[in-house]
Amino acid sequence: MKHDTALDAPVTVLPGVGDKRAQTLKTLGLETVRDVLFSFPRAYKDFQKVVRPHEVEVGVEQLTYGRLTNLHERRISQGRRVIQAQLDGVLGLTWFVHHKGYGSSFLYRKLQKVQDLWVYGSAKPALFGMEMSSPEFFLRAPKLGLMPVYPLVSGVSNAQRIRWIEAALKHVRLLQECLPEPIKGDYPGRIEALRHIHFPPDWSSQARARERLVFEEFFLFLLGLQKGKERKDGIAHKPDDELVKKYLKRLPFELTKGQADALRQVASDMESPWPMRRLIQGDVGSGKTVVAEYSAVKAVASQGQVAMMVPTEVLARQMVGRMKAALEPLGIVVELLIGNMKDKEQERVRTALEAGEVHVVVGTHALITEKVNFRNLTLAIVDEQHRFGVRQRSALLGKGNADLLVMSATPIPRSLALTMYGDLDTTEIRELPAGRQIVDTRLVDPARRHDVYRYVVSRVSHGEQAYVVFPLVEESEHLDAKAAVQEMEELKRGPLSAVRVGLIHGQMGKEKEAVFEAFAAHEIDVLLATTVIEVGMNVPNATVMVIENAERFGLAQLHQLRGRVGRGHKGGICFLLAYNLSEHSRERLEVVRRSNDGFFIAEEDLRLRGPGDLLGIRQWGQPLFRLADLQGDQELLQRAADKVHELLRDDPSLAAYPNLRGELARQTW
Repeated sequence: MKHDTALDAPVTVLPGVGDKRAQTLKTLGLETVRDVLFSFPRAYKDFQKVVRPHEVEVGVEQLTYGRLTNLHERRISQGRRVIQAQLDGVLGLTWFVHHKGYGSSFLYRKLQKVQDLWVYGSAKPALFGMEMSSPEFFLRAPKLGLMPVYPLVSGVSNAQRIRWIEAALKHVRLLQECLPEPIKGDYPGRIEALRHIHFPPDWSSQARARERLVFEEFFLFLLGLQKGKERKDGIAHKPDDELVKKYLKRLPFELTKGQADALRQVASDMESPWPMRRLIQGDVGSGKTVVAEYSAVKAVASQGQVAMMVPTEVLARQMVGRMKAALEPLGIVVELLIGNMKDKEQERVRTALEAGEVHVVVGTHALITEKVNFRNLTLAIVDEQHRFGVRQRSALLGKGNADLLVMSATPIPRSLALTMYGDLDTTEIRELPAGRQIVDTRLVDPARRHDVYRYVVSRVSHGEQAYVVFPLVEESEHLDAKAAVQEMEELKRGPLSAVRVGLIHGQMGKEKEAVFEAFAAHEIDVLLATTVIEVGMNVPNATVMVIENAERFGLAQLHQLRGRVGRGHKGGICFLLAYNLSEHSRERLEVVRRSNDGFFIAEEDLRLRGPGDLLGIRQWGQPLFRLADLQGDQELLQRAADKVHELLRDDPSLAAYPNLRGELARQTW
């Protein structure tokens, strides 16, 4: 297969890109010429036609051209000026500029040299005729067509991005067509699609190019997931023996129907000669841990070892405590392995794992370091899967020939499950165990904020604990959300002055775990936090949650957060404080207030917000798709899934498609 070396060259081969700018482009995910080619416009400016100034329409962005007249500048405040002019004497133009010095501003001096001007913007009625405020302008005629608008960062302009795209497109002929002809069908070729997605001559060409590239994204992604299921060397664990039956008899409660069904499916998978790849998806408090314990006992009964990876050290400590209580009476050795352990203790656990003296290990990312080796890893469990990426999951599986059990307390809408968990068989546990209490959720007017905090103090006086959750760590100039760091002192001095208050957020280092532990030990009464408590906090004594700026959160996230309270014998209450409650925000928050069903809430979240907020960032930090919209492109998603199924049915090894195999190898999901 031909190597596309020019496409894989670093961005420093592009005009005006040195080492410093290359570091800036890296923040946009642009490291190679290929990355630049596959970084798509976020919008387009319609330069298909030029209208005369007297022809402009109200409220429509358009390109117009005329003679610049009546140019003048005046000072409106300290350091601020307004420049006004007209095109052909009929269309008013206004720009506001910062200028602290004496004399004319740079923009005014630049426009003084101009006779004819091309202007792009939206016009509105003014006192005398029509006016454009702060329009974009050009000193020479721009190229007609659709002008692409790209994502930018500080120090990078759209004009620069266009120049780099133009340079990268000179190498596009080296790009291989990756879709087999039967799959490609009537779609444009890959090279044509890339040319037209960046510089479409018209909207029809842009639409056809986008459809081709979205289909390609879905097709490659789903094909990669399916190819990832190919391993045939599974572990055939033996049927339930006395050890497993003893574990089940010791359970202090009766299994729900969902739990019992999950155990049967897991047993069938683990006893099969094919590798288990199963997702257990359950609502907050649905009892997924029982499935993990059962599968662990089953693996140990077949002389295997078990690794359970969780997202936080606090959750790891809590989980290892539960596993020890459930499994050590059966003679199963359970250990903890996290980064925040002394080197000597970590080495002891690693040595015991390699010798087979530890049956079950619970840990964080520390489990997938090169130093960790197992004697016979036959089961990998990943809890709170949405906090891990496919590569981290694969790294854990690479430690042995293991079955995989993935658990998630964040219900996923069915329309998204195909892309997030397309390589896994899915089990849903919908019922809650007997005795599990519903959290009373209330949408509160901010005018009653002090009443809410008085209630928090009253519950603390009865020996209970509470969370106060904020959406941000620092104030943003774009968001008026109250931030935990800046609110802490005010709350401590005011309504929470009589209780012990702690603070935790994602930017903290090791002290974060210490605060977690202090709250769990009831050395802190009220924990002020950001969404880091969304998973990994199981404090049965916590009964009250206050969520500030609730309108800033996704519905599934709000549901996860309120699941932190009411986990003991006392019921929980969650107050939603919303400060910018639009009609749309109220509709969203009413969904959470009315329902405790996480699956229903997830579907409503998708309907009301779209997947851009749910999955617009890949759960491990990068966009899941460059171009595709999981909600708007569901028809293409299903079409791609059908084509993947057809292709693998006819040629499971892709032997006839070397270009496709090469493209799959390049993908970095």
